[in-house]
Amino acid sequence: VNPATSFDKSIWSQLGDVLPSLPAPAYEVLPFAISPLLGNPLSLARRRVDSDQPLPSQAVQTVSSLFALMPVLDNLKDILPPETLRWKLQLLAEGAARVDDALLSSLQQRVLVVAGDADLLIPSKDESDRLKNALRTCSVKVVEGAGHALLQEADVDINAIFDEMGFYAPKIKYTSPKPVKRALKKPQKKAPSGNNGSGSSGNGRGGLGNGNGNGNGEASSGSEKVLLNQDNARSIELPTLGELAKVCDDIGLTRAKQLVSPVFFSTSPDNEVVTGLEHLPKGRPLIIVCNHQTLALDLGFLISGLLEEGGILARGLAHPSLFQDQSSTNAGMRGLFTNFGAVPVTPRNMFKLLKNEEVVLLFPGGAREALKQKGEDYQLFWPEEQEFVRIAAKFGATIVPLSGVGIDDSVDIIASSQELLDFPLVGDFLKQSIENVQTVREDETLVFPLTRPRTLNRLYFKFGRPIELAEAGPGLVSDKEACEEIYQQAKQEVEGGIAYLKKKREQDPYKDIIPRVLYERNAKKKAPTFNTNY
Repeated sequence: VNPATSFDKSIWSQLGDVLPSLPAPAYEVLPFAISPLLGNPLSLARRRVDSDQPLPSQAVQTVSSLFALMPVLDNLKDILPPETLRWKLQLLAEGAARVDDALLSSLQQRVLVVAGDADLLIPSKDESDRLKNALRTCSVKVVEGAGHALLQEADVDINAIFDEMGFYAPKIKYTSPKPVKRALKKPQKKAPSGNNGSGSSGNGRGGLGNGNGNGNGEASSGSEKVLLNQDNARSIELPTLGELAKVCDDIGLTRAKQLVSPVFFSTSPDNEVVTGLEHLPKGRPLIIVCNHQTLALDLGFLISGLLEEGGILARGLAHPSLFQDQSSTNAGMRGLFTNFGAVPVTPRNMFKLLKNEEVVLLFPGGAREALKQKGEDYQLFWPEEQEFVRIAAKFGATIVPLSGVGIDDSVDIIASSQELLDFPLVGDFLKQSIENVQTVREDETLVFPLTRPRTLNRLYFKFGRPIELAEAGPGLVSDKEACEEIYQQAKQEVEGGIAYLKKKREQDPYKDIIPRVLYERNAKKKAPTFNTNY
């Protein structure tokens, strides 16, 4: 609540030696001088007012409360004598200096920051933005008109804020069945200049990107610049359904779900398809390999659906450009990706997630498959190498092919990425905007195609037959032919699932938006879909 980590950005950090050195008469009136900075006096006084009483009685209580605040302020000079105040200010300065971006980026816990936008004591609102960007999982509630002592003000109920933000969780749950211990690393000496600490390397095969020493696609350089949230492939706390609902409301996903009504199917080992996630394997680790639809517009529906229907937070292996501060590809959404467990797609991060028995979500087609060109609906652009199969085999993981349809044929591509780059003036501007954007493959063109909506299809997701690797034994890792066979099996399952959904959705009585929306508004539940038995 109005965190003091912004102390070094306030005027009080400059007055650490001045205030305790004031003459005694001036020091005695200091609490009264700064009291307006603590909050609105009327709001503080109204905290003790019974709102059920008649208005005249409330007015009397407010005046009485104002006078009751006077002795409290007068006692501050006795509670905080000059030397104690000096020590407190020094302690605040030291604490604020220690809570830097490096420390914040190492924290995995869910955090709720409550800030008053009228805090005149310290810049709490600005600090809440910094903390949201620096922390992996952070939600922010800004209380309009509230000052520094906002919890003492009327009409501010911290329990109501917890409910609004969906923050309270009666039991802590993690994305992994064996969460790591939360031990902070001891400070290390800086490497001498010229030592780049390149670490081990990876070749980005199988859509896994650049895997070097720091797990973020860049070499560790000894620079003081901290790349936040790049290598957080550790287990994290599951967001509550309340937090998920709040995020969906904020980004418009709740309304979008009402229009596209996503439906999920799962497949048993003997090829029985059912509606829901009944046949999604319970064992861990699990790696879900999926086709990318145009502009990855289905991603939010997939992640939220797994959380709502299965209590599963799939840890997405995302393009590294999404984690860059000033990337033209993330549209300011980096915090949203990290809040829901995404990490840069590198072999090292995938290795760590599977080792920790997580559920991993991988799109082997990468950005090339998401940024489709004209006439490429539902085509896969998977690389030739089967790197993800070998890493999955290392930990005896289960591979689950996932197919999604509904987006590709609901949008028209007016101009592809390459066509935009070839366009005079516009192309030069776009080339300049992506100069410093990280890439995973040599042939990537990280420019969004120009699109327009064609229709509003229902979304369908089908989890295919699981591919168990645990029984194959450790020899599978080095058996290139066997890995290639499994790789092709997973790819064919995804392609088969796409064909299945495109055919079966024609039997869905509510595939069109008007009957679907009318049904769901009247029935107050999701519209049924096609029968999987025939």
